[in-house]
Amino acid sequence: MFPPFQPGSAIHDADLALLIERDAQDCRGSEPDQLIKRWLPVIGAPADRPMASLAAAEACLEAGMRDGSPPLEAAQRLATAHPMLAEDFMAAALGVGLPDGDLEGTIVEGEVVLGRWRIDRIVGRGSTATVGIATDALLGSEIGPTRVVLKRFEADASGHALRHARRELATLLTLPDRCAPKVLGFHADRAGGAILVTAWEPSSPPRHLGDLPELLWTVRRVHAANVAHGDLKPDHLRLRSDGSAFLIDWGSASVADQAGRSADADRLASVVRALGQTSGAPSWIVEPARRLCGFGCLGLAAAWLALGAPRRHARRLVSTAVPTALAILMTAVIAWTVGPWSRTPAEAAIARLRARGNLVEVVHGVDGSPAGAWLAWPRFDPAVPARERLVFWIEFKDGIEVISRKSPGSLSPATWPESLPTAPDRTP
Repeated sequence: MFPPFQPGSAIHDADLALLIERDAQDCRGSEPDQLIKRWLPVIGAPADRPMASLAAAEACLEAGMRDGSPPLEAAQRLATAHPMLAEDFMAAALGVGLPDGDLEGTIVEGEVVLGRWRIDRIVGRGSTATVGIATDALLGSEIGPTRVVLKRFEADASGHALRHARRELATLLTLPDRCAPKVLGFHADRAGGAILVTAWEPSSPPRHLGDLPELLWTVRRVHAANVAHGDLKPDHLRLRSDGSAFLIDWGSASVADQAGRSADADRLASVVRALGQTSGAPSWIVEPARRLCGFGCLGLAAAWLALGAPRRHARRLVSTAVPTALAILMTAVIAWTVGPWSRTPAEAAIARLRARGNLVEVVHGVDGSPAGAWLAWPRFDPAVPARERLVFWIEFKDGIEVISRKSPGSLSPATWPESLPTAPDRTP
């Protein structure tokens, strides 16, 4: 039996990760479940100590592979049993068998990365990664250069590079076609570095409201694929030269639940307002689109903005108008079938009597159609004694109520038979 795990004064994430790695060597032969129970109470929330949680996941994965299971199979089994560390198990499986530290520590303009990608320029640096445009020195040429986008995930960034890289890679591979950059390659090492290579496409951010409809329709497609972007802003909204749209920087992507969709919708509403102000668009165009985005009605907002440039968005408007017209037509047919105008004259007369509040009973003839109705005057009130009640027999003739019999106090719901197959005889 191993002594209890003692983290001592290791309160920092990196120190705790080192202690877990050393403890894993002392606990060789333990089952993964035992190791998780040993370390997880000290780690707490994996998001707060990402390096320690990944170190624990790597040790548990190594223990889970002792029976000869492949890394992916062992990681999936552990992720199912312990969902709190699911991302760490899958990230650890990504690094199994890789060499330690074969990637450059950073990407620098002019250098060749991994013997193939020559960095042309750095276009962005964030808390988790550095992004650069590169030329494929292996397949490209000066006449027809093949450009790509390299995203280098930093090992010392918040969280772990493999975790961030795997999340973004998995998201890109599940998105609808042409909604995001195409994945070309992925490189990682056990030292914590990772490089994601995607295709580069000439594009530009939206500059006026006429650019937004295609982007709004693209976000709708992404949400339909159960993915929320999580960081929508003008620099991440891209338009190709043919007018189509796509989104970049998926590091904050998540499942498109209600919160994720609302966050994307709120950011798009801010983009609509900002572009409306810079372009000087009238408020009667900007405000409805902004409110529709805020309510999550991205399709309606896109259609509203597309009406301002119908030639540019004619294809989309037509594709939206056809199903809308069909839906309106079907609704009209159903309404005509079940609406009040589909009633027979007798049914319409019954509806009018019922609306007055003094209809007592409807009597149907042999053929099942309404033959007449008993009507209390002025209104049916059970509190009024039967002898003081005036009851009329109303016969329907072409939708017109014809008073055929008046019987004060002689008829009441309590004394009438349960069903009257035919109308009572008329009194002279």
